[in-house]
Order: sequence, then C-alpha cells, then structure tokens
Amino acid sequence: MLDDLRKKQKVIIYVVAVIFIIGMMGVGLLELFTPKPFLGKVNGKKITIEEYNDTLSQMRDMYPQQYPDRAMDENTMRGLGEQTWNSIVEEILVKEQLKKHRIKIRTADIKEEIQSNPPQEWMQQEALQTEGRFDHSKYIEFLKSNPMVLAEMEKYVEGYLPRKKLEDKIKKEAKITLDSLKTEYIKDNDLLNGRIIWFDYNTIKDVSATDAEVQKYYDANKDKEFKKGPAAKLKYLAFEMKPSDKDYDTVMNMAREIRGRIVKGESFEELARTYSEDPGSKDNGGSLGRFGRGRMVPAFEEAAFKLKPGELSDLVKSDYGIHIIRTDSIFADAKDGPEVSARHILLKVETSSETKNDITNTAKEAQKKIKSKGIDAVAKELKLEVQDTDWVSLDDEMVPMIGKNYNLTNMLRKGKIKSVSDLEYDQRDRIIIAQLMDRQQTYYEDFEKVKLRIRADLEKKKKVELVKPQAEAFVKKFTPAQYFDNAEREGWKVYDLNRFKKDSFIPGAGKAPEFNEAALQLKTGDISSLIHSSSGPIIVEVKERIKPDIPAFEKDSAKQEEIRKRLEDAAWNRFWDKMKKDAVVIDNRKQYGL
Repeated sequence: MLDDLRKKQKVIIYVVAVIFIIGMMGVGLLELFTPKPFLGKVNGKKITIEEYNDTLSQMRDMYPQQYPDRAMDENTMRGLGEQTWNSIVEEILVKEQLKKHRIKIRTADIKEEIQSNPPQEWMQQEALQTEGRFDHSKYIEFLKSNPMVLAEMEKYVEGYLPRKKLEDKIKKEAKITLDSLKTEYIKDNDLLNGRIIWFDYNTIKDVSATDAEVQKYYDANKDKEFKKGPAAKLKYLAFEMKPSDKDYDTVMNMAREIRGRIVKGESFEELARTYSEDPGSKDNGGSLGRFGRGRMVPAFEEAAFKLKPGELSDLVKSDYGIHIIRTDSIFADAKDGPEVSARHILLKVETSSETKNDITNTAKEAQKKIKSKGIDAVAKELKLEVQDTDWVSLDDEMVPMIGKNYNLTNMLRKGKIKSVSDLEYDQRDRIIIAQLMDRQQTYYEDFEKVKLRIRADLEKKKKVELVKPQAEAFVKKFTPAQYFDNAEREGWKVYDLNRFKKDSFIPGAGKAPEFNEAALQLKTGDISSLIHSSSGPIIVEVKERIKPDIPAFEKDSAKQEEIRKRLEDAAWNRFWDKMKKDAVVIDNRKQYGL
C-alpha cells in the first residue's frame, strides 16, 4: 500500500513538474508572440512606454523646482516630452560608447568627484565659507553629517559622471599639441584694422546670361560642381488632421444658439467674454477696435464692411473658426479709406477624435495599397498630391518639407528601394506615408533646378568684369592718398574693417578669400592697388596691422588653456554629432499619441 503511494507520489510530482514547466514555457511563448509594445529603438535597444513615462514624470516633478515662476502649459509639456525622449536616446548612446571605450564608473570615482568638484551653488553658501571664501573642510564635514544629502549627491553624480568620463577621454584622444594651439592663435590674431573701397558690381545694370550660356556652363562644370552624393529620394503623401464637415456642423450649431441669444436681447459683450476663443478680444467684450480693409482675413472683412452700425452678421466661416460679428461704427471719411469698429465672438473648430480616427484609418488603408500599387496610383485614387523630396543627402538629419524624423532618415539610408514607411508624423502633425524611390552613391543636380543659380552667378561674373574698367579709371584719376577722400563722391562705397582676419566676411561684399589673403600681406600704412576678387575690385588701406606675438603666447598659459578648451570642445562636439547621426533610431511616439 505504502509502496503504491510512493510510486503514485513520484508520478504526481513528475506530472506536476511537467505541467509547471509547460506552463512556464507557455508564459514564455505568450510573451514571445505578444511582446510588450515599445516606444522606440536606439541601435536595436528598445525604449518602453513605461521607461518613457517614468522619465517624463521625473522631469515634470523637477520643473516647478527649476522654474517656480513659470506655468506648465501645453507648450511646456510638449517641450518636456521632447527632452525626455532625447535624454533616453542619449543615455543609451552614452552607455554604448562607455562599453566601447571600456569606461567603468566605480564607487571610488563617484566619491572622488563629489569631494573634488563641489557644486558651484554650494560654494556660494555662507555656511560653507570662512572669511568669505569657500571652505572645503566645511563642505566635507557637511556631507558627513548629512547622510541623506550625501546619498542624493551620489545619485546625482552617478547620473552625469559617465558622460563626463567619456567626454574627458574623447578630448584626450584629440591630442591637441602646442603646435595646434599656435595655429589657432595665429588664425585668431593675424589681424588688420583699416578701410576699403568696394567697386560694387551691382551698379552695373541690364546684364543677362543667355540660356545657351547657362547650359554651356552646366555641361562644362557638371562633374566639378553639380556631381553630388550619396543621396536618396522619397515620395510621400501627407494626411492633414483637418476638421471634418461634421466637426464644423457641431460648432455651427453652438454658434447659432449663441447668435439666437443675442437676437433675443442678451449682451453681446457678456456672451463674448463667456464663449469667445479669441484671447486678444474676449476680455474686451469681443472688441477688435477700429480697422480698415486689408487688416482681417477676406471672409471676415467682407462681412464686417457690409453691416450697418449695430447690425449682427450671419455665421462667418474662416480659417480661424466660426465668427459672429457686430459692427459698432463706420468711418466713411477715414484718411486711407473706409474703416469700421467691430466686435466678434470666435468659436474655434477643432479636429474631433472621431475625425482623427477616420483620417488615420484612411492613411492605414493607403499604406497597404501603396505596397502593391505604388504611391502614384494610390495618390490618384485618393485625389492627393504626391510630394517629392528630390535628392536628400544621406548625411542630412532633416527630411525636406517634413523635418526631423528618425524613421524616415533611416529609411533613406538603409531602406529597400520601393519600400513603404509606417505611418509617420511631421512637425505639423500631418500623417506621412513615404515610399523610397531611389538611392545613388553619386548623382547630378537637375539642370532645371540649378539653372537660376547658374544664371545669377554668370551675371555676377559679367558685372564684375564690367566694373573693372571703371575701377581702373578711378585709380588713374587719383593718387593713392586721394582714393578715400574721393571714393564716395565718385559713387563707390567705403567700409571700415575692424579686426579683419583670414576667414572674415568683407563688409558689403561678402566672402572673397583671395582678397583676405592679399590684404593680410600688407603692412601698417599701406594702401593697396586694385585687388581683384570674386566680389569685384577692392582697395584696402591698412591703418593698423596686428601680428600674432608667438613668444608671448608661449608664455601665456591662460590663453593656451582657453584655446585648448575650445579645440577640445570642438572635438567632443564632432564626436557627439557623429555618434547621434550614425545611430539607428526608431521613433514610434506619435503612434501612442506622444
């Protein structure tokens, strides 16, 4: 009997174990086939909705402490959402780089940072000062006697120290030498002060470049100037979240009710204060003051100028919403034409959730059809205009006419030709569906799109050539000592040069490196002959030539450190920008209404 029980017990345990294992496998399989939704990815690393919401909640909690005098309005909330997303993306990228560069943060590193770099705000506290100066021993004693403050400090340092360590390593790897510092110092301090006469080519009129000349220039310089790449092209459809007729009808019914109450004798001014959604006029009883034609949108203006004093308009529809207008006074004899004084009640028409759902569903259906029919056919079917980005450089972070969108940028760089995007959103909250049309390592800018630029450049060159004889006649007419006294009388412009250096723009004339090079060859007191540049002939008078003092610089450790910091910061910024540009970021926030 007992043996039978023992045997059965073994079987029962075995069966229970199998059921348990299968159950656990089932849970795993369930999770496998129903994965948790994710808000985005950075180089394959998922960002969950929970992670985003937790970080956003922390930022919301911190905002009143950082900005006690600012209200948390809709724009602020949107800004905090963007900061939240960027901080999570950057944190993931930093962690990747920490691993790549084998940087680890130990408890000892955190303690050392706390001890050696006290917060600047704390250093201003009287309680941590002795005789008006920060006392490091008081700072350490304060931390020892306040463990909760120390714990918060450790948490804070733990947050920023990894990025600081990475930044320090990248800056160190930039290997800024004394020669690098000297080169930068020379560039900043090889200067002249003086003035120029610019023989402005814009004084030449009636110059044109023919179509044949433009075409000839394009053909001759095609490989040199107009060969670009790598780049890709998108076509896309944009679905605007506009209010539907039903949305307008809902607001129209409310407006009719308000107008009816006015007709029955209720105060226009009081109803404006209660219902109008025009913040600029509602508190003044809807008053817009006195205005003439051309000041208001056409539909509003037409209605206001048709009314007699005290008369009420019918409902007026404009891009702003629905208006109820009352003209109070007419000024027929106003100096610049008739004017009126009027009031209005504005009811804005918002896109309802139902309409947004309808537009989204239409976009989803379009996305499916584009995969089989192509974007042009679907656009024709939906009576929508297909937008074309033309060639977009694969280095660009912005998609023309759409703005910054990680998913479309990734598609441009790595998507399959003819692939179709998910539903994306641009900066105007339009739904975007894009199809990748082409990608090339090299391409030529289209002649039709560059011919105006070529024409302008050719006409400028012709004008520069035509102004040269006039400049030469000027220098023959006067001695160098007389140039600047007579320039403006002869119709030429004089500009001052202040701390002018190798990469400076020429006042009035813009960028002309050949002039800069020639001007910086002169000495104090020199007046140049004509310097011919791409911006036309120029004469320069050097009142003061400032040469870099290298021996003094070699002894000036503060100046060296200033330039070193600038160059190291530039190296870090290049590294940081490249890291972000190379990252594959998938952003699904809009799909979750974020």
